[in-house]
Amino acid sequence: MRIYRTSRLPVQLGLVALTLCPLAPISAAPSLNAYAGSVGGSGIGTVPGGCGNAPSPIFSFFSFNFVLPTEGIGPCGYSGAVVQSTAATGPLASSYTLPPVSLGPLPGSGSFDGSAQSIANYTGLGANAHANIGTGRPGGNSMFQSIGAATLQDSLTATSPLVANLSAGFVRYQFSVDGSLQSLGVPEPGYFGETYMVLDMQHQGGLVYQVLNATVRRGGIGTISNRQPPAGWVTSTGSLSGGSNFFSFDFPINWGQAWEIKVGLMAWAYGSADSNFLSTARLTGLSMFDANRQPVTNFSLSAASGTDYLAAPIPEPQTWVLWLLGLTGLARLGRRRRETGVDPHGACQRWGGPPSSIQGRVA
Repeated sequence: MRIYRTSRLPVQLGLVALTLCPLAPISAAPSLNAYAGSVGGSGIGTVPGGCGNAPSPIFSFFSFNFVLPTEGIGPCGYSGAVVQSTAATGPLASSYTLPPVSLGPLPGSGSFDGSAQSIANYTGLGANAHANIGTGRPGGNSMFQSIGAATLQDSLTATSPLVANLSAGFVRYQFSVDGSLQSLGVPEPGYFGETYMVLDMQHQGGLVYQVLNATVRRGGIGTISNRQPPAGWVTSTGSLSGGSNFFSFDFPINWGQAWEIKVGLMAWAYGSADSNFLSTARLTGLSMFDANRQPVTNFSLSAASGTDYLAAPIPEPQTWVLWLLGLTGLARLGRRRRETGVDPHGACQRWGGPPSSIQGRVA
């Protein structure tokens, strides 16, 4: 079964409309979610007439559609699962490993094995997905994919002695992201390799916006947000790696009033591929503005989770990976971050250093 990935891109007009409407307070309890899964097999099941497939509702928050059989994994002739962990405090981890499974009834159909890990915390998200097709050509209905994902949800409130409470304003988020994608080998019929990651966010319960996506296909050059990778990233045939800063749109807020933010990181691997962003995607700074979009650098920020997003120490990527090692046997070290900035989808793209009003940047 060939799986085609699709992305639900944000509607730019929706953001414009949001800035023109008064904000109603939206506040949900802080929460963390960690997901991991791998699904593979021949697709020779027991469902009369065969199986269909559809985006999994487990990942409905994300702009990436992870497709699974609608009649169930087992009845459709596949093995594996997707597991989820939820908590109000972190760090929260999830992992799943699929041992080798056959990809067809004929000799030479090959086998598939996969694994995934994720970490969710208010100070950062991490996800990793590994997929591997053994020697042979998969059958026509076979499936071979792995996924790791993590989300955080929190409520923030900003106050400043320079701005009256309940007056309008704007916030811009800065994220630091590092990791790697890999799908090596020469493209050939029946040999698949594709990998993808996406960092999504939602402000005040509105539309889901991509902060960035990154992808590599077997035999191809890596891209970030469908463009050539910015400074800090290196790509060659079948691989992409590096790290840099990325900035969101400017979202409307009311000073002194809580607003909700949700952030999700997903890593996906298909065929023979690896997507490693376990080292972290972090919210490393916020820029605040008044109603006239003038920077406000003197402000305080509180969070319902108790997280100090401006000054709280954040574990190094190596610390997180070694911590997960005790649970999953994974030991991959994150790369150091290098600065640049890219806004999603090109229309609002920013290259170079961060805005001068960025607060709480982690060196």
